[in-house]
This record gives sequence, structure tokens and C-alpha cells, in this order.
Amino acid sequence: MIYQCSGCSRTTFETACPWCSSSQISTSTELRAQQLTPLDPSFYPDFQYQSKGLIKDFLGKKKEQAQLNDLLNNVLRKYAQLKQPYFTNFIHTTRETTSSNNDVGVPGPRPEGVYTERELFREVLIRKGFDELEGLPSLLDKLLLTTAFNSTYLGFSRELSRHIKASLTETLRSWIDEAGTTFRSDLALFYYYLWENDISYKSVNFNAQANTADATSLISLSAFRSGMSLCESIYFDILVERLGNQLEHFNPNRFITMYLVDAMDGFQFEAFLVEIFQTIGFDVKETKKTADQGADLFVSRFGKNMVIQAKNYTGSVGNAAVQQAISAKAFYGCDEAMVVTNSYYTKSAKELANTAGVRLVDREGLQTYLDDYNQKLIEIFQAESEEEQEEISLR
Repeated sequence: MIYQCSGCSRTTFETACPWCSSSQISTSTELRAQQLTPLDPSFYPDFQYQSKGLIKDFLGKKKEQAQLNDLLNNVLRKYAQLKQPYFTNFIHTTRETTSSNNDVGVPGPRPEGVYTERELFREVLIRKGFDELEGLPSLLDKLLLTTAFNSTYLGFSRELSRHIKASLTETLRSWIDEAGTTFRSDLALFYYYLWENDISYKSVNFNAQANTADATSLISLSAFRSGMSLCESIYFDILVERLGNQLEHFNPNRFITMYLVDAMDGFQFEAFLVEIFQTIGFDVKETKKTADQGADLFVSRFGKNMVIQAKNYTGSVGNAAVQQAISAKAFYGCDEAMVVTNSYYTKSAKELANTAGVRLVDREGLQTYLDDYNQKLIEIFQAESEEEQEEISLR
């Protein structure tokens, strides 16, 4: 099975996150708080028999495990039916994906009760037949986490399917060339995709028992680390080649620097963001300049829609911009919201964005987008140069 760590957001085949557990900065409290979310909810420990001693295991293990299996089958059958639209829609329309201190163990109305969206959602599911949530209220948290992980993997799968080549090295290069350093957190997803889709490479050996045995990895940790080393080598080569191309094809009159961005007015900045996101592979739609409900443009990729608020400032960006993005996300029903600026954010703006799940791109983040944009221009210049050379040779 494959898991996602709540501590570092990386994916792993191990039952304990190898990155967090080996980190010197992690405290014992942080390690205990880490949670691994499986792609398949049947791997939750709630459905596994817990040993109660030799005698009790001998007398009652078979019967209790059978009861757990029945419970599991009922939950998974209902879960499979309701992942669309209930679970998926819930994680995309609310930020209450985990329980709070206000939640109570017993569902239903209570005197002068103030109900969280999670509590109401639990009641929706109970009325849809999830009686198990009355006895296992924490199961809702886990099913929501698994749904979010499934949604992430679905988007990843659509993206990776375009990069499959004849050899492992070619596939990794194509993927890393577009995805960048995300390979460091998503390599387990990469291997899982190969296994799930029966894509075979000589250097990759999968354990056939991994999908049924909780403690068995799809590939060994040593093989995984070897794959990570190969990815780092490929990424290093890509960076070297990109710099070489940039030096060879650099044209200062056609490249955008942060100083040129600083000189733009608000409308020019919005128009430039449209060009940036289009160049790096997003579908982009501008909003009307009046009554935009806090939205400057919409971008979409891999089936997810995001609303963007653009702020070309000389000073720090405060809460108002984040609040506009939150309002626009709700008004237009988008999956995500982002604020982009050539400046920086106040502490309160960062805190609000973190609470509301709004992505903030500051001056340093925008520079990364500029680097990607300029790199795409380099590739275009290079392709145009090669076409000209071909035309000359054919004359």
C-alpha cells in the first residue's frame, strides 16, 4: 500500500515515514502526532485485529477478525458509492477536514448546540446508511483524509500519463523536466502509478504481496533510495542543460526581470500573469475589470480551478487581499485561491491565508514563476533556431 505522511506531506510505501522518523529535528511528540493516510481505507488499523494475549487470541481472534471484516466490507461498500459526490465535494468546499475540540462523540442535536460542518456532514452520512460512524466517529476523519489523498493521486495520474516513455530514464526525465523538485515528495506516487497500470521497466521490481500485506513495501527502501538518486542525477543534468541553453540563447530584450514587473501598473501586472500562467501550461481566463468579486483571473489545470488575486504593490500586502481571494473562491465555486504579489505579506495576512487554505506567492515565489517563464522562452528561441537551420539546410 502507499501512504501520505501528514507531517511532511511526502508519499511512502513504509508504515512509518522514513523522512520524519530519521529527521534529527523531529521531537518524540511530533513523531507521535504524525499520521500516515493510506490510499485504500482498508489499511486503517481500526479494521485490523489487535492482539490480546496468547490465550485470548487463540479463543477469539478468528471470530473478532470476522466481525471486523464485516464492518470493513460494509464501510468500504458505502464509501465507494459515496466518494462521488459527497466526500470529494466536501473536501473541496470546506476547510473542516479534521475534527475540532467542539466536535462531540455522539451525533445529533443538543441544547443550544453550535455545529461544525464536520458534525453536520457526519449526520448526512449517518442518514445515508453510515451507521458505523455512530460507534467510530474518528473514522470520518480518516475517510476524508483518504478521499483527499485519492483526489491528489487522481490529478497526479492524469499528469504523469503524458510522460510515459519506452525506458525508465526517459520517463523520469520527461516527468522531472515538467514537475521540477516535486519528484522528491511524489516518487512513491510515480512507482505506484507504474505498478497500478502494469508498466514494466527492467530495473524496477515490485513485491506482488504489497497490496494485501500491511507491512510489505511495494518496492524495498533501498531500491526506492536508488530511484531517488537516479532522479537527482537527472534533475542535475536538466539544470545544467537549461543554464547552457540560457547562456547560448539569452536575449535581454525579450526576457522579463523583476524590475520590469515592478514598473508595471495593476492592469499590466494582471495581463502579464495571464501570459506567465499560459506559458507554463495553465488554461487562463481573465475576469471583467468591474464587479469581479475579488477575482483578477482564473486558471485551471488537471481538472482543478483556481482564482487568483493580483497585487502589484510597493509595500506589504495585508489581510484585505486574502479576504478578497476567500470571497472570490466561495462566490465562483473554485477549488483553490491564490494571491500573487511582487512584494511580501504581513504576518496577519499569512496567518489568515494559512487558516483559510489560500496560497500566497510573494516576491520570491513570483521570481520562480519568472524563471519558468523565461526558461520556456529559451526553449521557444531554441526551437525557432533549429527550424531556421533546417530550412537553410533544405535550400
